[in-house]
Amino acid sequence: MNGSKLERQISAVNASFRFLRFASICCFITVVTTLGIHLYFPDPPQDFEKRVLLFRDTTYLINRWWVIFHCLLVIVSMWGFGLIQLRKAPGLIGVGFVFFVVFGVAEITRQMYILYYLNELKQQYVLATDPVIKAGLKQSVINGGLLGAPLFGLFVFAFGIGNLCYGLSLFNGSQFDKLLSLLLILWSVGNFLALGNSFWQLGILNRIINHYSYTYQPIMRALLGVWIWKKATSNDDQNQPLASA
Repeated sequence: MNGSKLERQISAVNASFRFLRFASICCFITVVTTLGIHLYFPDPPQDFEKRVLLFRDTTYLINRWWVIFHCLLVIVSMWGFGLIQLRKAPGLIGVGFVFFVVFGVAEITRQMYILYYLNELKQQYVLATDPVIKAGLKQSVINGGLLGAPLFGLFVFAFGIGNLCYGLSLFNGSQFDKLLSLLLILWSVGNFLALGNSFWQLGILNRIINHYSYTYQPIMRALLGVWIWKKATSNDDQNQPLASA
């Protein structure tokens, strides 16, 4: 009986370590996906007639799936983080992870809405020959684009809450934990400022947020990946199952 119990504990430790390493790798990959979103893929053109043709643009379509993949990676990596901290701050981690899931679902839904609804409307607009039908489809495309704005707002808001909760959960930890706590809280402040600036429309704040998106965010994702990897290694060295982390 004791041998069987020990084998189960060892198996739990190994499974915990493997998943946390996987979560850490997912976090490191989000460094690349974040940079791709903000630096590699171009912004859509402002002209409607050019923008409506994006449903044929391979780069644009890859960008949509790239964002979906990024959100999935974030959810997995934040679940790894949450498992490590769950015993230490169950309330904050539970609420934080729920908001990270909301963040991911909101943005994935927005991208699917573009891929499977707006792009179909754009195709119908391009193929339409009747001026009246074409005008109606144009208005539908414009209004349809506006319908994605609330999902984007929810995406930013939920991510800010998730970062705030995870940051507070680390407040009483080691020196590295405290540093990460402060940086996560600052990240949440950046999210809330970005959300507010969608109403304020301050040019200088918009420029700061644009730079912050491809500098601060990738650095934070790399630090989180390092933190998860270190905790995974520590748990494995101590032969502790994940639930005791």
